[in-house]
Amino acid sequence: MEAAIQDLLREFFHEANVPAGSHELDRPLQRLVDGTAGSAVVKRDLRRLLEKDPAGFLHSACRILKADTQKAGVAPLLDLAWSSGLLLTSLVDPALLALPTAIALAGRWVAFDPMLDIKLLQIGFPVGEDDAVSIADVGRSKRALDIVSGLPPNRHLLLALARLLRYPDPFVRSNAALLYARASRNPDWVRKMLAEPDARVRANAVEGLWDTRSPFAAALFREATLDPDHRVAANALIGLHYCGEPEEVVSDALQSMARNSDPRARAAAAFAVGRILEARGASMLEAMLRDRDAAVRGQALQALIRIRRQDRPEAAPPDAPAPEAALPPETPPAESAAPAEPRDPAPPEPETVESLSS
Repeated sequence: MEAAIQDLLREFFHEANVPAGSHELDRPLQRLVDGTAGSAVVKRDLRRLLEKDPAGFLHSACRILKADTQKAGVAPLLDLAWSSGLLLTSLVDPALLALPTAIALAGRWVAFDPMLDIKLLQIGFPVGEDDAVSIADVGRSKRALDIVSGLPPNRHLLLALARLLRYPDPFVRSNAALLYARASRNPDWVRKMLAEPDARVRANAVEGLWDTRSPFAAALFREATLDPDHRVAANALIGLHYCGEPEEVVSDALQSMARNSDPRARAAAAFAVGRILEARGASMLEAMLRDRDAAVRGQALQALIRIRRQDRPEAAPPDAPAPEAALPPETPPAESAAPAEPRDPAPPEPETVESLSS
């Protein structure tokens, strides 16, 4: 086993959240890890313990490896964990790993297993004999989709994603649309998705094309700016910016959106300015901090934070689309007495707001 894979597995076991109490497999597994028997015997007995109780084996292994990773039996234990598929299934367990940790581990994992994304979707969305997608555990299924969303787009996912586009859950459909557009980079396909009745699907399909810089993509974005839904239009304006549309065209459209009577449209405008990192929009955002709607003020504050961070050395370049899907949340108009107190900027990942477009 490569040293890099061993490092990945050690980090997996270190980061895993397992019960602190003991398990009946702790003692026999500890004896095998201590390495008192021959390697062939160790491998055989490790496999027997795994087959007896996979979940208990994983928890015991985590407790043991958190304490010591240098024992003689650690190497065969890591080999078994890697080859058995035990850790792959555990990656989508919300109780075992925090989602950001699971996404980070998967990002390293895919270098050793290019089909990781396909395998995760198969775990989250098993396909029956009738070619229908099913969900055994909604939480794990959506988590599998979240992890795959954090991996580089790949065309080998298209068939699996096409099945998910027919799934009844709107969260699944909209995220499948995002991933399909990213992987296919096909403006014609996104144009067809603009006929979808669900605005979340349309918005995510448009967002999925952000990294496609071509005249065909720009034409699609111009068409999508006419969509009646503010989320779709905002994502289209962001896409136009990435395609090199004149700044005044995009800026004027965002200014118009910011004056809309619908607070959801104003929040979408603030979100778009923050995503574009357009410093010229700072004055508009500062005015929106006094908006009567709490969602608008929150989006404006986050957008200002993003803009002020762009001058930092570690910040992403202004024209680089962020990898995560994050449209403004679809919430009913709300009244609030005063703007929320500004807080210290959060790290880049948490600053993204959750969206109903995903």
